[in-house]
Amino acid sequence: MTGSGGVRPLAGVRVLDLTRLLPGPACTWYLQGLGAQVIRIEDPDGEDWARRVPPFTAEGEGAWFAAVNAGKQSVHLDLKRAEGRDALRRLLAEADVLVEGFRPGVMARLGLDPAELCARQPRLIVASLSGFGQDGPLRGAPGHDLGYLGLTGALGLGARHDGLPDLPGLQLADLAGGALTAALAIAAALFGRERTGRGGWLDLSITEGTLALMAPVLAAVAEGSPPAPGDEPLTGALPVYGLYRCADGGTVAVAALEPKFQVALEHGLQRVLGRPVPLTRPALTQAFAEHPRDLWCEALQQACVTPVLDPAEVLDHPVHRARGSVVGEGRQARVRPPFPGAEAEVLRPPPRPGQHTADWIGGATGEEPD
Repeated sequence: MTGSGGVRPLAGVRVLDLTRLLPGPACTWYLQGLGAQVIRIEDPDGEDWARRVPPFTAEGEGAWFAAVNAGKQSVHLDLKRAEGRDALRRLLAEADVLVEGFRPGVMARLGLDPAELCARQPRLIVASLSGFGQDGPLRGAPGHDLGYLGLTGALGLGARHDGLPDLPGLQLADLAGGALTAALAIAAALFGRERTGRGGWLDLSITEGTLALMAPVLAAVAEGSPPAPGDEPLTGALPVYGLYRCADGGTVAVAALEPKFQVALEHGLQRVLGRPVPLTRPALTQAFAEHPRDLWCEALQQACVTPVLDPAEVLDHPVHRARGSVVGEGRQARVRPPFPGAEAEVLRPPPRPGQHTADWIGGATGEEPD
């Protein structure tokens, strides 16, 4: 996604990032992928815990941390001290966006109330990303991905027939309800600022963003049709929409929902096996067990059949490599944000804690440190 002349949409936008762990850094990772410059503001006495979560990169950083902080800059500021807050205000004078992930009220207690920051600097966009929003009965409560998924019904969608959901393997609330929703809201606020000349304070709730992902399901609930775990068209009721084990132990995802794909599935199965195969679960289970995964995926590509890749296979899969979605090799292989032009940042290491403090403190100069 580039503009005329290859310019990335957020080139020239400066983002100060006060967040830790996953949702906030992933949000600014997306903004960086669109061209923004991201400067992490880190506490000199309390580094981001994600830096020390294994496995570790060759540089000794947590791999999760490195993935969403590559190519950013880091400045040490102690916001509990007046000089630290003054330094932040100087940096904000030439920034476009401040992303913070404190619990509601913490910024105000530090003397950095978002409303006052926006009043002092009308073009500034302050994005407050929290678990439950700036108001409401849970505004001050701690939270994590699993709880947000539980509160919105998203976790309940994965309930087994015994009623207990499996733990999700992907942090959907943090990454989609939080990071992606926040990045969209910030990009929209930057666009709005171009029209009005004013920024503003964004109240971004990870729970609310996750709830929005549930809108179609909850519309059906409102109509009196609550989902039955494992018995909905997309959760197990249809044999043509499911997972099947293959002869080599691999798994295929069959998503032949529309009639034309079901016809393609029938024809493809008959072509490979030399016999017609009814589209029932027992028949499909038996059929897929007769040949290895990749043979089926090649033969049934036009029937919406794809491999269920082990994460270890993903980085070198030709679909991702051909699109440039994965860059680098070996231990340096990284997924880039889904915007062309972001390759350079993801191949750079994340900043060391406070690495760029000397470049910035003493006044925001407007220069671009290395």
